[in-house]
Amino acid sequence: MAPPGGQEPQLVWRIPSYQPAVLMLVLVAAAALNIYAQPSVVVRIPTLAIGLACGGLALAALRLQLVATSDGVAVRQLLGKQWVPWSELAEAEVVPNVRGAPTVRLNRVDGSYVDIPPSLLQPTKPTAKHAVMRNLDTVAGQLEQCRRAHRRGD
Repeated sequence: MAPPGGQEPQLVWRIPSYQPAVLMLVLVAAAALNIYAQPSVVVRIPTLAIGLACGGLALAALRLQLVATSDGVAVRQLLGKQWVPWSELAEAEVVPNVRGAPTVRLNRVDGSYVDIPPSLLQPTKPTAKHAVMRNLDTVAGQLEQCRRAHRRGD
């Protein structure tokens, strides 16, 4: 039975919305300073650089997303999207060092893999390593449950 509204159930992981919002506020503050205060070049260049960097980071944060639906898993990154149907997914596992941090890896049946960006699954507050690993194990476990449920449904 489908949930109300005809939407199929899905698991979604995103960066918390307050992070891009704070970055956009810094961008707006830097722009306002340069537009209304008309600072000297010594102040204008660093504030423009900080504002543009925050704007770029906010856009990158808004792009990152992991979605598991009844059809498979989609990993959306800054410059692209990778799709792994359940039939092509061999396993979801936690790997210790991808871009300097642990994350979840989606191993395909053909031997290739898709790494989920660590920044998408890592906590936003300082957290003990064992708690981070437990959270990653939970995410991998949820993806494995979906994969097994799909295999039983075939």
